[in-house]
This record gives sequence, structure tokens and C-alpha cells, in this order.
Amino acid sequence: MPLRRSKLVETWRVLAYTLAIALAFIALERAQLALFTTPGTTRFLQRIGWLDADPAARLQQEAEQVAAASRDALQRLPSGHRLATLRLGYALGYTSQLLGGYAMSPPAVQAAARHRAEPMLAAARQQATALGLGEVQALPVRSLREFTELGARYEADENGLAARVEQQLSPLHRHLVLLGAQVGGEMARVDDSGGQYALPPATPIRRHAVLAGIAAAVWQPLIVEPRDETPAQVVQRYRHAVDALAAEVARMDDADAAAKR
Repeated sequence: MPLRRSKLVETWRVLAYTLAIALAFIALERAQLALFTTPGTTRFLQRIGWLDADPAARLQQEAEQVAAASRDALQRLPSGHRLATLRLGYALGYTSQLLGGYAMSPPAVQAAARHRAEPMLAAARQQATALGLGEVQALPVRSLREFTELGARYEADENGLAARVEQQLSPLHRHLVLLGAQVGGEMARVDDSGGQYALPPATPIRRHAVLAGIAAAVWQPLIVEPRDETPAQVVQRYRHAVDALAAEVARMDDADAAAKR
């Protein structure tokens, strides 16, 4: 509680600007969606080749290509590799968001945030070592821009983690680690604000989940925006959605193991 109170006092401008920027991007995304999904506009863009006739089908086709390219790796990797990869991305996304949120706070507050993040980072390092990925760490935040762009920085593979995962494991695991990073970052935002702020990055979550073979019924709750909920309900709902994702990925690991018998 003292840590949260200090943050509200010392970094309220960061939170306000972050929220404003995020809301602006959401508004822009929705405006674009409204424009490009208007029937007349959609037909015109499809005719001139600027828009896929069926984006969902195209994404599913890409998912099949990812699965085919990853088939051999799924046969040779040890038990639990999918969940371990997801958890690695989740831990790094969560701690990047948590530490970044306090990057402009007084040193004592930053130290307290690091203390909170360290157990999760330690677990991430252990998982990375077990997967043969080398050293990992949260993305550093030195400015407001770097903080607001954390999700985009993971998508751009700033730290090279996704490339290492793909090389050491498979293309499917690349999408699992990036899915984990996006979901972890959102869970940290929800947790640290006590459910006051929830802005799920719908596009990357959807993409990586589909390409990792996750069922729509599992990933869709992860991109739902709060409506008529208390902050406590937002926290509870998102935690439940994250737990359901982990359970589904564990089930997929079990299916891999069964297929090897």
C-alpha cells in the first residue's frame, strides 16, 4: 500500500499521460476499424487489393504454416515446453510493465518495485536457462515514451528474445512467448492499478494466440474491455482469463506428451 500511494503522489503525470496516449491509440484503432469495415469501403479495398477478402481465414492459414514448421520441434522438446515458454514471456512482460511504471519515481520507490519484481524475474531466468535461451531481463524504461511503447517494443523484438526462442525452439514458441509478454504486461497494469486501468492490446494478443494454436474461447476473454464492472471485478476477471490460458497451454503440452507415446 505505501508503494502504491507513493506512486500516485510522485508519478500521477506519468499515469495520466500514459492513459491519454493509450486511449488515443484505441480511439484511432476504432475509427480505422469503423472506416475499413463499412461495406462499401470494404468491397472497394478488396477490389484494389488493399484488404484481404477474409483476414480471419488468412490468419488461420498462417497458423497452419506455423504449426507445420514447428511439428518436428514439438516431437523432440521435453514435457511442458509450451507452458514454460508462455510463462517466460508473461514474467518478462509483467515485470517490464511493473518496473517501467515506477521508473520515474524516487529511488526508494523504485527499489521497492524491484523487490516486488525480483521473484518473478528469478523464475524467468530459470525458465530461460532450462529452455537454452541464455540471459533474460525486463525491458528497461528510461522515458515516458519507452514506457508507453513496451508492447510495441516486444513486438519489435528489441531484446532479441523472440528470435532466440524461434531458433532454439520453434516458430510456434515465438508466438507463445510474445503472447505471454502482451498478456503479462496487461495483467501488471490491471494488478498495479487495482483494476482502475485495463487496456488489453487486442490485436497482438489475437494474432499470437491464433498463431500459437490457442482456441478462440480461451483468448477472447483476454481482450475484453471493462464494462459496468468494479475495479475488483476487473482484476478478478482478468486473472481468471490468464489462468484459463495457462490451463489450456498445459493441456496442449499433455496432448504433445500423449502423442509421443
